[in-house]
Amino acid sequence: MRYFIFLFFISILILITNGYIKSNLNSTNEKNNSNNNNYKKYIYNRKVIPEKYFVAPKYKLATCSVHKSFSAMFTSILCYLDMEKVFFKKYNHLADFTFKFKPCIHKKNNTITSFNQLIRVHGKGGRNNFLKNWKVIMIVRNPIERFISGFVHICYKREKRGIGHTKEFCLGCYSNFKCFVEKMYRIIKDGYSSMFKAYRPLKTHFFPQTMQCNYRINKNKFTILKYDPKNLDTFYKSLEKIFLEQNVPREKVDFIDKEIRSRRIHHSTTGKQKTVEFIEKFYKEKNTLEKLIKIYYSDFIEFGFKIPKI
Repeated sequence: MRYFIFLFFISILILITNGYIKSNLNSTNEKNNSNNNNYKKYIYNRKVIPEKYFVAPKYKLATCSVHKSFSAMFTSILCYLDMEKVFFKKYNHLADFTFKFKPCIHKKNNTITSFNQLIRVHGKGGRNNFLKNWKVIMIVRNPIERFISGFVHICYKREKRGIGHTKEFCLGCYSNFKCFVEKMYRIIKDGYSSMFKAYRPLKTHFFPQTMQCNYRINKNKFTILKYDPKNLDTFYKSLEKIFLEQNVPREKVDFIDKEIRSRRIHHSTTGKQKTVEFIEKFYKEKNTLEKLIKIYYSDFIEFGFKIPKI
């Protein structure tokens, strides 16, 4: 009899304990959901940034350019594949390329500003044939790393002078990243009209990747690759696989692979002293980081990047 009484009390204790745990888990989940909802209101569902595509038609390759996500190097690769002789009259290496290379950048093939136009110009066998045979690549990056790369490249340690491109680009904040993030946060928080009117280079370099390339409409047409400076080998192998699938000759693929593994575009910020210096300051500013998480929340969720702990 005592044994059954003992079992009865143990059962009651287990039920009470489970109820307590469940209650606390629900409370925690509600708190997390509340935080997530605070972020979700900054998800974007209207086009505010023009699209820009570059192509190598011979190999049925294209990319929608997302700045600060390997965009210059990948555009260089496509220009090389599209016009090799012209490319090497100007440059010795892929990393020498700049967006001032007019023979490629201003070529009719590359003045494409929408996916539908891309299909009209290059989809000779029709839409379905294009989607089946072409690879349209969109390269994305951890949004905080992308922000750091863009800010260090464009704004950090810039002199406070003039009223031109740099001032507009950096929202008048120059090296002050807290000022910059606060102003960009307000632009985005104020809604569509505010975002639409924002300085175009600011939008292409700093606005979320889910706002680039008319992503919400075109997402299922892209081959998405993640550029991760801490895991470049995986990224490079993904590129190699795509190039071979698109019948790029082995010797060209090997040349590209050697170039991207051994050289960097001149404005690359990875590993540079001023980048290290900036990162040390940046991660101490929790309020600024929280605002960036809100701005880039859709990038974290859509592309599976880990949200930093604050």
